Amino acid sequence: MKQSLRKYVGKRIRLLRLKKGFTQEQIEERADLGTNYVYKLEHLETNITINTLEKVMNALECDISSFFDITKKDENPEIVELITNIKNLPDNKQKEILSAFHIILNNLK
Repeated sequence: MKQSLRKYVGKRIRLLRLKKGFTQEQIEERADLGTNYVYKLEHLETNITINTLEKVMNALECDISSFFDITKKDENPEIVELITNIKNLPDNKQKEILSAFHIILNNLK
């Protein structure tokens, strides 16, 4: 089931707040928010603005990548180049190369 961004943000605020041991009131105070605002965010009773999200993230002491659970993976430049070259080929050639890769990978197992 697809999760809405609003629901994700509300759940993420609650998870990070509890993980770091903050109360809703502490986050409200640290982010200069009104009473019960964090409760409303966590329970999807209000929409959050980008500015408020930044305040909450600062109060939670987390950056964008940790809030949205984004992990950067080191990419091998040779693999990136290979993929780019394959993408530039016609569809029938892409299928041939992918088929060959599958055969090679299966033989390596």
